[in-house]
Formats: sequence, C-alpha cells, structure tokens
Amino acid sequence: MKEIYLGRQPILDKNINIFGYELLFRDKEDNYAVIKDSIEATARVIMNIMSYMDFKDIISNKRGFINVTPEFIEGELIELLPENKIVLEIGKIDKVNKFIIDSIQTVKEKGYEVALDDVKMSDFLTPLFEIVDYVKLNIKEYSDIELKEAVEFLKKYPLKLIAVKVETEKDFILAKELGFDYFQGFFFEKPSVIKNKQISSYKMALMKLLKMSILEQDISEIEKFIKGYPDLAYKLLKFINSPFFYLRHKIHSIRQALSILGYSNIQKWVILQLFASEGGDIKLNPLLERAVIRGKMMEILVSKISSDITFMDKAYITGMLSLIDVILSKPIEEIVEELYIEDDIKLALTRHEGILGHLLKAIESIERDNLNEAVEHLNKTGLAIEDLLSAELEAITYYENFMENQ
Repeated sequence: MKEIYLGRQPILDKNINIFGYELLFRDKEDNYAVIKDSIEATARVIMNIMSYMDFKDIISNKRGFINVTPEFIEGELIELLPENKIVLEIGKIDKVNKFIIDSIQTVKEKGYEVALDDVKMSDFLTPLFEIVDYVKLNIKEYSDIELKEAVEFLKKYPLKLIAVKVETEKDFILAKELGFDYFQGFFFEKPSVIKNKQISSYKMALMKLLKMSILEQDISEIEKFIKGYPDLAYKLLKFINSPFFYLRHKIHSIRQALSILGYSNIQKWVILQLFASEGGDIKLNPLLERAVIRGKMMEILVSKISSDITFMDKAYITGMLSLIDVILSKPIEEIVEELYIEDDIKLALTRHEGILGHLLKAIESIERDNLNEAVEHLNKTGLAIEDLLSAELEAITYYENFMENQ
C-alpha cells in the first residue's frame, strides 16, 4: 500500500478562532495534494487514513473538509467517514444534473455537510446553492466589485461563505466586511507591527521569566518571581500535574515543579503562556496551534539528524518562537536581542540560516502546501520530503493529545 501523509490548513471564524481544517492528503512521490478527480484516488486516500488513525487525532472536535468528487459521494466508501465531523468538498463542477443534485441530497440525509470549492459564479450552479452548506470563494480571483456582487448574490441562500487565500490583514478585513463567515489563509501569522505599541504587563512578566530561564538563573530566583503572580503559579502547577507528564505523585511546590521541568521545558512552558495570554479558548487559537506544531516538527526533524538532546530542545524553542513577533507586535530581530538567545536560534529566526533555519523554512513552506520549496531547504539538511511529511502528521497528533490535557 502506497504511503499517504496528511497535513491541514486552518479555517477560522470572524474572531480568528479555529472552526475547522481543510485536510491535505499528500504522498512523497507526487509532491502535491493527492486528491485527484477520480474515485480511485479519493478512495485510496481515505482507506489509507482510516487504516491507521482516528479522525479525533487529526481534527479533534472541529470540522474536517475533504475534497471529493460527485461520483465518490455516491459510493459506499463515504460511510467510513464520521458524518458529524466531515464536510465533503466538491470542486470544479462544470455542469449540474440530476445525478449531482441527488448525490448531494443523499449524503446530507446521512448527516454529512457539503461545500462547493473553487466556485466561479455562474447561473448553472444556482440549484446547488439551494442545498449545499458552504461555498468557498478564492478572493484572489475576483476584483473587489466582483467579490461584493458574488457575496450579495450568495447571501440569498441558506449557506455559509468561506473566503480562501486570505493572506493579509487587509484581505481579512475586506472579506469580513463583505459578509464572509469563515476565512482560510495565513493572514493570522502576519504581525501588525505598531511602533511603540504597549505590551501588557502580563506579557512583560512572561518575557522576563523567559529571559531568566534562557540565562538559567537560579531556580530559587525563578520560583520567587513566579510566586509574585498567583495565576501563573496556578497554571504551572496545573501544567506539571496534567496527565501529559504521567507523574506518580501530585506536585504541590513551585520549586519542585521547576526542578522537574528543567530550564529547557520552563522556556517551552513560558512561550506557551505567551500564546495562551491572547485570551479566549486556547484550543481555538491558531497561533498557539501553529507554534506548538512547528516546535514539535522541528524537534522530530532534528532527532533524525542528531542524538544531541540540547540540539533537539533548541529546535523546539526555535519553532515556537517563530511566531512570537505576532504575539508581541514587535520585529523578531528586537525580540531575540532582548532574550539573549544563542546564535544558531537567532540566525534561524531572523535569516533562516543554518540547519535550524532551513528546517523552519521547510515547515513554513509545507504549511502553504509548497512542497517544492520545502524540498529545496530539506536538501541542505540531509533530510528527505518523507521525513517532513511524517513529522507533520506526528506533530498534529501530538498537538491534539497535548491540548486534551490543557
């Protein structure tokens, strides 16, 4: 059986919370999304995925959007998919007939939702707008006026609109003002750098704590600092006592918790708190998710190159810090200088140089489904594309299991 890998791209609501994911199925030979316009290809992907993982490990309680064909949804294999989690995404429809309409209505009766992808506005699609749940529009393929007209037309129907290729804050604001319900793209990773923007006192405290752990100041000093913030002390004890650590006995002392974690894990925990401090449900925070997954992917990839634990820890920290500029609304160059981090991490974050830098760039490339660019950077580390693809899947599963304990 040909090995299949899986990635995902977040779909966000108006509050920039995770609503669902488009699931991307890939294989190392083809270097692109495996879903093709054939029943065999779609069936092969689903059978591979269902044979070795649970959808809970991939999407938790979110919705998973999967590309399918009208022919596929008519078949029996569709019933292998969990109906309360999956949105069947049909793209590139060039005609509408009774077969397509009946197929969509049949799967909806079974409990599945249906989306139309890559929609080009045309009168012949109107019968489908009456019965589907979502319509995806690539906002880059429309002028602002055309997009406004398309949204106004589609709002007449009982469906939700998803804006695709939302890459900047300007794109997001426009799509939101026009009336889109959900947004797919990586606009949330772009920092809105405002000069002299006030950082909250809580974030300033976390940055000081991060710096203390990087400089490996005495545990007693770190303990004293944390005790000055009761909510932080509570979060630390909750974290160390979570099932994630499988400790035999409960930890009740800040000093004991810090000693068990060690400086490297303290750094990871503090960075986690920086992302979680944005407010809202942390399980819906796309930045937190992306930071943890990047960190875990970096750690996994470095473990294939070296057995040096310190290097693996550096890799994890690099991945998590790669989005810290968004959280703090400050240039990454300023942040790394303030933290006194080691040069290889600094060069990776600011210039994508060195092994850590090339691995980070490969991860950023695959997030946008640009496997060719990812391969270019992997070639400079001695790793192959299957290493990256398997690390992505392992990191997604790690993140979902990790968040269950938060």
